[in-house]
Amino acid sequence: MAKQLTLPRLLVEGADSGANLVYGSGFHPVDPVVFLDESTRRTLVVPMLEYRRAREEANNAEVFLPEDLGIPKKKMRSLSAWALYLLRRRGVRRVRVGGFFPAGIARDLERAGVRVLIEPASLYPERAIKTNAEIAAITKSQQAAVAGMRAAHRVLKEAEIGRGGWLRWQGRTLTSERLRDVIDGALLQHGCIARDTIVAGDAQAADPHERGHGPLRAGTSIVLDIFPRHKRTGYWGDITRTFCKGPPSPALARMYRTVLTAHRQALAMIRPGLPGNRVHEAVSDFFVKEGYPTVVQDGVVRGFFHGTGHGVGLDIHEAPSISRAETQLLAGHVVTVEPGLYDPDIGGVRIEDTVVIEKRGARILASFPNLFRV
Repeated sequence: MAKQLTLPRLLVEGADSGANLVYGSGFHPVDPVVFLDESTRRTLVVPMLEYRRAREEANNAEVFLPEDLGIPKKKMRSLSAWALYLLRRRGVRRVRVGGFFPAGIARDLERAGVRVLIEPASLYPERAIKTNAEIAAITKSQQAAVAGMRAAHRVLKEAEIGRGGWLRWQGRTLTSERLRDVIDGALLQHGCIARDTIVAGDAQAADPHERGHGPLRAGTSIVLDIFPRHKRTGYWGDITRTFCKGPPSPALARMYRTVLTAHRQALAMIRPGLPGNRVHEAVSDFFVKEGYPTVVQDGVVRGFFHGTGHGVGLDIHEAPSISRAETQLLAGHVVTVEPGLYDPDIGGVRIEDTVVIEKRGARILASFPNLFRV
């Protein structure tokens, strides 16, 4: 196993390339590329359209065109050929690849005599510990997320409660779609792109991955989950707040207070050396103690049924996790802390901050006040 860990890493990536390629090479390609990381030497094969940018952006990587590798003309468009002729040029006969490496290319390489070993864990485990530059980049995206949350909160404050309890803003019904447009516009102004921003109200808020649609109503929970990606750096931010316009029901108010307490307790627990599952178990046990067990009744899930947190970086979900998995938290990890409770009869509540783990504990990168009642 120790020998395998020293093998070169091979990546073949298409448009909107994976985080490992960006991390290893520093290059954000538009078209497919091949990347070989031999630790002391890094090489990119790129099409002509990407050649200039790759030479400028890549971190100490030598950049080749397919034409430079002696590939026969009829194979010039084959990524398998790019990879094979690059490996031959470098004298590499065994490589490590990630679990999502294209199976067809792996078979082509093996038929040509290259041994392809699939890395069972992460191809770049070092990504979990963030550098100061990475923390700064994530903070910038997190600040954009906070700007989006601030814009949404302003709209909810300005909104009026109309007939039937439906919210109205600037003379029109306020829908999840309209509020999401406001958030996504704010993110763009801060150099970030939104992806699937969540604006989910009432019963929709009880489904953690429901994006939300239709009119928003007073007295119900409105979950806003904002996770922007910075257009230049590729790093993500992630924040969630839950609001209620007008008086909430006693059940919803109690649910909110319970989640807020769990969130504060989880933040206080986090420190280097602590297993992430300890934090998750403490949150889960607290919810049960407060009368919120996780149950499935008639096909409906109620309670707390996701992890307490996940890593954030070049992927929106990456290592480490704060969940049932026994992962040790370390200084330099950037993770979310996001307990939540869900019940379609009451609504949903989730509160999330992104933090960096330091010697003394968790530091919130950029925050927004917990203002439930709007």
